[in-house]
Amino acid sequence: MIRISEIRSDKPEPANLYGSVSNGATWWEDLTLRQDGTVITNADDWVWRMTFRESASDDAATLTLTTADSTLTISQGATSTTLQIRVAYTALSALEGDYICDLSSLDTTTTPDKVTHWCHGVVTFRDDPVWA
Repeated sequence: MIRISEIRSDKPEPANLYGSVSNGATWWEDLTLRQDGTVITNADDWVWRMTFRESASDDAATLTLTTADSTLTISQGATSTTLQIRVAYTALSALEGDYICDLSSLDTTTTPDKVTHWCHGVVTFRDDPVWA
């Protein structure tokens, strides 16, 4: 399970993100996102990306989840935004240990395009060969 601290517009740094995921099971999780305690306006119109890097010095991600490939889905509610994570266990089986995770969005309705870095932290992939 992944945990995300409160996202606040009055703080320039991204919210904290942490947790662990089994590398032997489908990652099926819904995360509630709120900015300043309420829904993130227009979030379902943006492209979202969650990346996992092995170290801070890595420029390229080992794993990337996006709304473009449907491993992430954003849905808007009346009081919160839901980030749905849907990843096949086969995409996770090679991951083990701690990875640096970043959640960001791209809003192309602004000029210039607006990239927002929402969350940052460490996610541990556990070696759980439950469906090997």
